[in-house]
Amino acid sequence: MKRLLALRRIEEERDETELRKQRQLREACLDALEASEASKALASRALHTALGSGDRADAISAEMALACGPMKRRVLQRRLAQLDAMVEMAATSWQTSRVRRLQMESLVETAETNYRRETRTREQKTLDGWFLSSRPNWPAERTPESFQREGAALAEHDGPTRAKSIQE
Repeated sequence: MKRLLALRRIEEERDETELRKQRQLREACLDALEASEASKALASRALHTALGSGDRADAISAEMALACGPMKRRVLQRRLAQLDAMVEMAATSWQTSRVRRLQMESLVETAETNYRRETRTREQKTLDGWFLSSRPNWPAERTPESFQREGAALAEHDGPTRAKSIQE
């Protein structure tokens, strides 16, 4: 399952990289569209300046720039619409791969938790079995409870009971 998780991480990173790339392309297209708008403003000023000064060559050049501007902007707007769709698809793909990775992480965590719980249970059963097998076998009439009763009966005859240390 850890291998699948690693694959999911790689898939998510790949989709995130693709999303970043598509966003950069979209930003470049937006920048080109803004530059086209700025170019239109410059061409308009140049046309007015050329008409005011009577410079016919500059006026024709500015007029051509103004005429070509809308065509460039239409091409850029179509490209922007395509890039918007591609960014949306890349974002959806990245979100899907992210959800898959998170689900796989949850599965791995659950499996690890279950494995740890089973291991602790197994270890505890082993320790319990060892403890139970290492206890001395008491005869039915001499169980630890009967020793306690005998000790209590002896204590009544011997005087007050007191706790004895391990070293005594």
